[in-house]
Amino acid sequence: MSKENNFKDSEKEKQDQNLFLKGWKNFIDGAKDGFDNFKASLEKQTKKSEELLEENKEKVDGFFNKIKQDWDNKIKQWNTEMEQRSLETKEQWEAGKSKIQQEIKNWQENTKQEWNDGVKAIRKGFFRAYLWAILLIFPIVIIIVIILYVINIALG
Repeated sequence: MSKENNFKDSEKEKQDQNLFLKGWKNFIDGAKDGFDNFKASLEKQTKKSEELLEENKEKVDGFFNKIKQDWDNKIKQWNTEMEQRSLETKEQWEAGKSKIQQEIKNWQENTKQEWNDGVKAIRKGFFRAYLWAILLIFPIVIIIVIILYVINIALG
């Protein structure tokens, strides 16, 4: 009986191993098929992209050539404008320079005058504040001296 049990156990193990191997084989085959499908679709997509690139290459080249021509024309235009302005601006530069120097000189004089006026106003303000302080503190000091004198006479 123990031989029969051993035989059944070994058959059961073989079936388990066969099921495992069958499952593993199915998994590997599915992965290979998926990879092959992915590879084929990627190759197909790449081929389509290359065909589209060839079709659009002329359009792209034309676009960049047009931009280059536009850029060159703009640079030429700017150069001619700068040359014209450089001739015109030499005289304007001197006039503008003297105008700016005059404005700076006027600003410095105005600032100096405003500074002096401000300092005078501050001095007057401080003088008034000192005068008011003396006028307010002087009577208070006199009253305190009188009170101390009265207290001194009363105590002494």
